[in-house]
Amino acid sequence: MVLKLHYFALPGRAEVTRLCLTIGGIPFEDVHYTQETYPAFKAKTPFGQVPVLELEDGKMLAQSGAIDRYVAKLAGLYPEDPLDAAHADQAVFLLTDLMDLFGPTWSLPLEEKVKAREAIMAGKGKEKMGYLAKLVAGGSYVAGGKLSFADLGVYAVLSSLTSGQYDGVSKTCLDEFPDLKAFRNKIASEPAVKAYYDKHAEGIRAAFKPDA
Repeated sequence: MVLKLHYFALPGRAEVTRLCLTIGGIPFEDVHYTQETYPAFKAKTPFGQVPVLELEDGKMLAQSGAIDRYVAKLAGLYPEDPLDAAHADQAVFLLTDLMDLFGPTWSLPLEEKVKAREAIMAGKGKEKMGYLAKLVAGGSYVAGGKLSFADLGVYAVLSSLTSGQYDGVSKTCLDEFPDLKAFRNKIASEPAVKAYYDKHAEGIRAAFKPDA
């Protein structure tokens, strides 16, 4: 059996896992669910949520952070040096702080959602993105001087924010952060990343391509 990644078709919380497995040349089955088919699978998951990585023996690993780190280690995309690993993790935790700001907005009516997200991007979200920009200033990778799962995480979040899926968040929101914009484009232009989105450029993923 090969690894099976269970999630929806959208990038969301599974995209870093997909990229790590692809870049690492690790065979896996990308199993997609819809709102109609997901409930039947939900009861089988460890914590009643996806993504879930089904291992070769059929056991399931939950929580995207745990899955990302596991597959990153398999793919050689998790820093071996303890301090480099900590720097990678701090970037990912900062991303979590940023994206958690949007959590309460998903259930709001459209008009309220737009106003709430505009406020986020003018306040706490802008602050978090400023911190993130400092981590990638000068075009460096997040940790250890080479590509890691944390770089893929930053790239995926930035691409999602500029994809248009977040009502109230401008597609040009990175214009105010040239270091973030350049970094997103740098990772999008990594040969293995570019090759993946040359094959998977549908819908939201069009924003994951270079110069998008």
